[in-house]
Amino acid sequence: MQRLWILGSSGSGKTTLANIIGSKLDIPVYYNDRIFWMENWQERPINEQIEITKCIAEKDKWIYEGNRINDCKKDGRYNQCDTIIFLKINRVICMYRFLRRYFKYRGTVRPYISEGCIEKIDINIVKYIMFDYPSKNNERQKLFNEAIKDNKNLIILSGGKSIKKWLLMIETKYMLYIMIKLNV
Repeated sequence: MQRLWILGSSGSGKTTLANIIGSKLDIPVYYNDRIFWMENWQERPINEQIEITKCIAEKDKWIYEGNRINDCKKDGRYNQCDTIIFLKINRVICMYRFLRRYFKYRGTVRPYISEGCIEKIDINIVKYIMFDYPSKNNERQKLFNEAIKDNKNLIILSGGKSIKKWLLMIETKYMLYIMIKLNV
């Protein structure tokens, strides 16, 4: 696992998981919110998003946190990643986490987003979490089926217990790898 792409709804825990994995495995994390949004919630033109992501995808190691499935082949994420992690978290839990994050950062710029993007809430994000993201399941399933055919690691984590169990497993494997590498 050197090039990981983490997908999931807003509030699913993508950023938290990406930061944990990045820290444990010493892999840089790149945040979709910083690529998608420019200052003051201005959407970056899609061609610029693709170019920024292409530069990331060409690196030896990376964790890309975010969705944008429609562009994943144009920007190199799909072709270059070796692992896709999908956080399949109940939308009510995602909404709760989103609201918790909103109240924590209300009136400020939260970490891992572009400058000037003051935390806000509007009907569009509520609609996205509750209805739009779940409705894209067929699109995700096609991507996952293709990933399996292309021999990519596909990891679907569906709750806090499975995430903790998986993190423990990768930490153990990583420690064994280091011990072997150091001839301990």
